[in-house]
Parts: sequence; structure tokens; C-alpha cells
Amino acid sequence: MNSKTILIAGAGQLGSRYLQGLASCQLPLKIYVYDLNPDSLVRAQERWSEVVTLSTVHQVIFNCSLAEIPFEIDIAIVATTAEVRPKVVREIASHSKVRFWILEKVLAQSVAGLDEIVRHIGQANAWVNTPRRMLPWHHQLKSQLSYDQPMTLKVYGGSWGLACNSIHFLDMFAWLTEEELLEINTEQLDPKWVEAKRAGNWEVLGELKTQFSGGSSASLQATEGEVFYKFELTNGANTWLIDEEAGVAKRSDGFELPGRIPFQSEMSAVLVESILKNGTCELPALDESVKIHQVFIRGMLEHWRQSVDASATAVPIT
Repeated sequence: MNSKTILIAGAGQLGSRYLQGLASCQLPLKIYVYDLNPDSLVRAQERWSEVVTLSTVHQVIFNCSLAEIPFEIDIAIVATTAEVRPKVVREIASHSKVRFWILEKVLAQSVAGLDEIVRHIGQANAWVNTPRRMLPWHHQLKSQLSYDQPMTLKVYGGSWGLACNSIHFLDMFAWLTEEELLEINTEQLDPKWVEAKRAGNWEVLGELKTQFSGGSSASLQATEGEVFYKFELTNGANTWLIDEEAGVAKRSDGFELPGRIPFQSEMSAVLVESILKNGTCELPALDESVKIHQVFIRGMLEHWRQSVDASATAVPIT
């Protein structure tokens, strides 16, 4: 069987976890790992060595230059930071013919960046890795919901990364409600932004309020203190309390659904095999995710302009 060609662009924390996950793919792969930072490539090599065995059939090539990447690529996984993602997508698309794309979130730091990604990927099949809609646990939860009236979502916790992680919950809620995100309200966000763990990026505390096309609404709240999050989903007379860390979704009448959030290294093989075998996957398609990102990025950029830099053309979140 001929090997399928995979490109992982970005060999940092997330990219190296993608690489580890691909070790369990049943299809033989030729994996190119591309990063301009040699240190990131070294870390990725180390993580690959942690999972590779004598029976591993995959070939992995580590590169600091796109010039060494082949022209035909079956799947390009873009796991860079949001700041450079549009540029990297442009460079890959200019260099190679890519059948399928998997893009990490946040897609970009500006609407112009989102437009650039769409322009260069074109009509190729592409998906964005906000994965809750592909998880069996969340499918079980969705099967328990009724759609005769709007739903509400409340996400709350301490320092859970509202700026960089809200897009996960907004995508999940759009999928659960089968509605589109219409607007976000940032008036209850703190005016002071704080430096994020990843250098050059920023976080914000407070409350983000959103409205969806069918009347559903979501509130996302982050406070100072210990890092944790939970969320409540109100559906008619029932309210679900979902604690993903504890692995339980409890309905107000006492009914429970146990489950867990797998690591990225556990999801990579399932995702890649689905795309290679079936030409599709359960992640949101690029065009659907871009619509959510556009509303989110516009709102967050406006808050950044009001709070930090009135002339900013991008919001530094990733």
C-alpha cells in the first residue's frame, strides 16, 4: 500500500502531539514536520521517539524549509500560532497541491487573516479543530436535547483562557443548537488585558455574552484564580451541568452521562484516517467555522482597540 503524505506545519506543543497521535494510524504515512524553529523540531523528534516502536510503519522527515516539502500533500495540518497561520497557509498553498486541510484555532487574529486563509485554500476540503462535535460523549448529550425552544449556555471558571478558548464553546453551542452565531457583546469584559502564557499573546477576564440565530444565547465567564471551567446547558425544563475534567454530565432530574475529553494525541489518528478513507470528518468545515470566527474576532478586536490600542488591526490571541 502506498504511503499517504501528511504535512504538520508547526512543531510546537500542539503540532508535536498531532505527530505522536499519528503513530497509531493503520494506514502507512509519510509525515513531513515543518517548523522554522530548530528547537521545536528537536522537541517533536523527542516526542516521536516516545511513541515509535519496531512495528511502526510510518516515515517522519523533519524540515526547517518548505523547499523540502513535496508538491502533492494528502493532508496539511496547520498547527502554528494564529498570528502566522494565514501566512503559513499561503506559503503551503503556493508551494504544494493539498487535498485536505486541518487547521488549528484560533484561525487568525483579524478578519483580513480569515479572508486570506479562505482565499488560499479555495475549494479544497478543510476543517477546523474545534473537536467537541466529533466526541461520542457530546453526541450522547446532543441526542438528549429537545429543539422546541431556545437554549442557554453558561461557561464559567477561573483563568480558563476566555480569549483563546471561547471559540471551542461557541462552535460546540452552534452545533448543539443548530443555530448560527449572530453577535457578541464584550461590554462586561475587563478593560485590562493580561499577558498569556504564550509570549506575545494576551488574555482577558470578565464575561462575554452572545446571541444565536434561533434565540439561543451563551455567556462565557472567566475570573482570576485557580484554572478550571464547567458549563451549564439549559434546555427547556432541564439544566445540564457538565464537568469535563471530572467526566460527568448531570441533568437536573438526576440523569447522568459519563464521558471524557481525549487528548489531541488520541484524536489525531481517528481524524486523519476518517479523512483519508472517507474524504470527510466530523469537525466543522472551514466555511462554517469562519462564520463563527468572523463574529468573534470582530468583537474581540473592538474590545482590544477600546482597551489597549485604538489603531490595532489584529487582536493578539491564539
